[in-house]
Amino acid sequence: MEPNSLRQLTQYAIAGLLIVAGVWLFITLQPLISALIIAALLAYILHPLVNLLIRKTGISHRGAVIVVYLLFLLVLIAIPAILTPITIAQTREFAPDIDALTKWLETLPTMQFVFAGYTFSLDTVFADLEASITTTAAQVATNLGFVLADVTTNLLWVLIVLVSVFYLLRDSHRLLAWIKAFIPERYHPQTTYLLREMDMVWGSFLRGQLLLMLIVGVLSWIGTMAVGMPAAFIIGIIAGVLDIIPSLGPTFAAIIAIAIALFEGSTYLPVSNVVFALIILIIFLIIQQIENIWIRPALMGRQLRLHPAIVFISVLTSLALFGILVTLIIIPVMASLSVVARYIRQRMHGIDPALPPDD
Repeated sequence: MEPNSLRQLTQYAIAGLLIVAGVWLFITLQPLISALIIAALLAYILHPLVNLLIRKTGISHRGAVIVVYLLFLLVLIAIPAILTPITIAQTREFAPDIDALTKWLETLPTMQFVFAGYTFSLDTVFADLEASITTTAAQVATNLGFVLADVTTNLLWVLIVLVSVFYLLRDSHRLLAWIKAFIPERYHPQTTYLLREMDMVWGSFLRGQLLLMLIVGVLSWIGTMAVGMPAAFIIGIIAGVLDIIPSLGPTFAAIIAIAIALFEGSTYLPVSNVVFALIILIIFLIIQQIENIWIRPALMGRQLRLHPAIVFISVLTSLALFGILVTLIIIPVMASLSVVARYIRQRMHGIDPALPPDD
């Protein structure tokens, strides 16, 4: 075997081993990797603010990172600080309805129902339900140590995310330089080109996601307001913000809206609260179908140069097989792979887009 062929075979073998080792590490350290992925996304979102602050004020990079990071922490603290009093106030408004519902549930086991000539009551059902609740409570008390361990793990996960965001903001340029150091210098133009193209992909994805959240929020606001939904504007904001989580986010928003509809009813439609809740459910189902089938595939496909069918299938498949985290990033990941595939195809045709054209 010729030396060049042996060297090339060795390089392929090392690359294969590195890929296998990377997959094994990803599976083994998945909780930590998920925290790092979230931190990388947050740092990527905040990084333009750091650059903007440097350009506008002339402050050092370290100083700009500290300012942006402190503002980021302030927003994280301000959101629950603002929403908690609003939630408490809304709960107090619902207190009479909750009290009436509780009293009705207390009388339900003693009520008798007649159906097709047969009289029956729900006392047996409620007795079984009470036994199930007691058993569940006992199991929770028995597994309290595991619950506390899960809470501690989640707090540690959040701490890892927050610390990683700061260091990724501060040292992202060093990290890229460190990665480039492992790449032969003759391939640096190609590496820079691919990183620049992928940066454009992720930027386009974030802009498209923000636009999609705005569209869903406005549709939810207009749709619920049209049927007399109390606090329709707040519902629209919740639906728009939660839309960052495909499928599951809008489901949570719909549950919140349906709960409010059950307690408050419509401000002007002459229907019962149950019927009004069904109307709200239908509105959110329609918005969800429009988003998943038309808006998201068309918007993301145009922004990222992907076929709408690929976007639609990727989101559904990742949600079913891999969970929320992969669903969050599957579209820009597919677009990044598309960038690499286009580059490889151009190289196969003797074109290197990373190099300046010959005169």
